[in-house]
Amino acid sequence: MLKRFYLDSNVFISFVREEIDSAFNLRYLDSRNFFAFCAKQKHVLVISGLFLSEIKKVIGLDSKAVFEEFERIGVETIFVNEVFSAPLVLEITKNCRLHRGDAIHVAIALENNADFIVTWNKKDFDKARNYIIGVSPSEFLNIP
Repeated sequence: MLKRFYLDSNVFISFVREEIDSAFNLRYLDSRNFFAFCAKQKHVLVISGLFLSEIKKVIGLDSKAVFEEFERIGVETIFVNEVFSAPLVLEITKNCRLHRGDAIHVAIALENNADFIVTWNKKDFDKARNYIIGVSPSEFLNIP
């Protein structure tokens, strides 16, 4: 069954930077394997303007370069505008004790029918589990 995943920028950043975390986990390989799985299964990644601005700020890639990379690796993406319900963001911020940026990510994911948020900041998005489930790329690959 086809799925839509809202992608947190840190997964793409780990992939591009070939990051290894403090426990020597090869995050970039897990990110790459997740993208390969999405390409093979024809799952769709939901990409927002907030995602693109975070990528630009952290690693300096513009949106054209980001979408070219997804095309190169064969991953289908859907770009969604930053249209979200301000009351929903406020509700998520208050109920989940998330900072506004993460609450916006959750609201965009919900309003665009994402099945999961794929992130390396799982502990932050665990606070929003009553709204949407956050999974890391490595955890996602182990979901039946």
